[in-house]
Amino acid sequence: MSVLDSLLNGKCQRFEDIVIVDRPENVGKEIIGIKIKVSDDQLVELFSKGYHYAFITVGSIKTTAKRRELWFAARNIGYQFVNIIDPTAIISPTVHLGTGIFVGKSVVINSGVTIGDMAIINTGAIVEHGCSVGPFCHIAVGGVLCGGVCVEQDCFIGANATIIQDEHISPSTVIPAGALVKHSKLYLPHLVL
Repeated sequence: MSVLDSLLNGKCQRFEDIVIVDRPENVGKEIIGIKIKVSDDQLVELFSKGYHYAFITVGSIKTTAKRRELWFAARNIGYQFVNIIDPTAIISPTVHLGTGIFVGKSVVINSGVTIGDMAIINTGAIVEHGCSVGPFCHIAVGGVLCGGVCVEQDCFIGANATIIQDEHISPSTVIPAGALVKHSKLYLPHLVL
């Protein structure tokens, strides 16, 4: 829903028509007033009708398998992937963005950052100077990457997690919500009942 909201209200590329594609059981439902018209198995038909741009809204927490599967299928048909950037995001002009990226509300991406293809930088996240975020990474709501952090592909950085400067996060790592990564050690939040 947040991706569609940013697309409809954003500074990203405008499109004449938007078609939401989902599982067959969701066809006919609406998201923010736009009806889900077709299912995933109709991507070839849509492409032949002139729909050549795509964006995958499936997130990822434990695995990027479904996101990758949809990306691979759409790419093989010939779809081009667009970036959706909310108008409230602040992105330095020195940032290098791949394709198929979502940048949510109130995100800050500072100078010299590289964001790989198909990454998600969600609401309120901060990616500081000199960071590298690999393909298919998901930086959740309020996640913070301090300067010089390298997050390899397929990682998930949980809500309000903080990665201290110059850390290196290995591929497919899941950092839980509220965690702190400092000196290559994971500190988990305390639970108070």
